[in-house]
Amino acid sequence: MAIDHIIIISFHFAFGVIVVKHRGYTDLNHYVIKTKNLKIIELKLLIQMEKKILITGGAGFIGSHLADQLINEGYKVRILDNLSGDVHSQNKNQSDHLNPSVELMIGNVCNKSDVLKAMKGIDVVYHMAAITGVGNSMYEIQHYTQNNNMGTANLLEVLIDHPVEKLIVASSMSIYGEGLYKEAETNHFLPGFERNILDIRRGKWELYNSQGKALIPVPTSEDKTPNLNSIYALSKYDQERMCLLTGKIYNFPVIALRFFNVYGKQQGLTNPYTGVLANFALRFLNNNPPLIFEDGEQKRDFVHVSDVARACVQAMRKEKANGKVFNIGSGKSFTINE
Repeated sequence: MAIDHIIIISFHFAFGVIVVKHRGYTDLNHYVIKTKNLKIIELKLLIQMEKKILITGGAGFIGSHLADQLINEGYKVRILDNLSGDVHSQNKNQSDHLNPSVELMIGNVCNKSDVLKAMKGIDVVYHMAAITGVGNSMYEIQHYTQNNNMGTANLLEVLIDHPVEKLIVASSMSIYGEGLYKEAETNHFLPGFERNILDIRRGKWELYNSQGKALIPVPTSEDKTPNLNSIYALSKYDQERMCLLTGKIYNFPVIALRFFNVYGKQQGLTNPYTGVLANFALRFLNNNPPLIFEDGEQKRDFVHVSDVARACVQAMRKEKANGKVFNIGSGKSFTINE
């Protein structure tokens, strides 16, 4: 690389190196250093090595993989997690699955003093702390509302006085309810359709238009009107709306990520929010066949947790994503039978 093709952006006397940026790069992801002997070395993602990231609820399934991804790319990671027994079967003083480079703070987002301690020196926040589980939310309403809604409110009040470079909040596909459908004859999209409880009791699993013809399921985009069918879905929608609104008013960037069916290593088999793949695995481990509801033709988007972790990192880096909501999935659908 010729010297006239680089731009000096800083000089470190202690280490005798010059940090430079190659003019050809349009993204701030690749930097090079020039050593005393003039040897040019490309060093990827140098700048963020000084950034410190907080992941609330980061000891969970997705958060722990995100921590691995961030640490592998040079970031410093702190986790605030109460190691809830709903998710973590190990002793509260242990979290063996976490990367050894993680700074773990045991605490609760509902406790403002815990959040204030966790926020010290933090540049970016991933808010993943939440009580999960659609079914449980319908009879533990206070528990879900207190932790998900009020916990998020508590975090936001701290961020108002201690703003960060960016807040990324974890949302869920559950806010869409039945998903998106269209008519076969007209290709007209019909958002907001819900299955009739009487049809379900009769074993009619599909949605039908006013003429009684079955609708066709199609990929659900971010602009679909939410169809909130559980307290959990309501709480996740509240979390993302609260974060986006507060960030807009107080001028710090926020991105909401709606995760689809995430699977992968370290996924808890007894977590109430565990996906169908883990449920199948648990039944196989107990010498039971998989339990399939309805006719098994329900379509789902399954995305590996490593892809979700990479998407989370990209959301942090991309300024064009600020203030927006994104679905995080594979883009491919499979029926439960498949």
